[in-house]
Amino acid sequence: MLPEKIKIGWKTYEIQNKESVLVDNSACYGSIDYDGLVISLRQANTKKQNEATLLHEILHGIENMNNLDLGEHTITVLADAFYTVLCDNELNFN
Repeated sequence: MLPEKIKIGWKTYEIQNKESVLVDNSACYGSIDYDGLVISLRQANTKKQNEATLLHEILHGIENMNNLDLGEHTITVLADAFYTVLCDNELNFN
């Protein structure tokens, strides 16, 4: 189950499910609003898509918080790689 909120640096983001998520007028699995402090996930996503998308958006939040310029491709590769390692090894740090 995904959390309702997540803290990235000093910012706390609310996680919302939305019927549709648009970034630059294109449909996507999720998005992050740095000023509004909201991570949006598309309702039609599967559980695994939401987990991977949340990790992707968290990396964008880390990128923003630390003034990095990783780019969409690098964020996607890192998110997919981390998600796969976490799932394949059943890692849970609670």
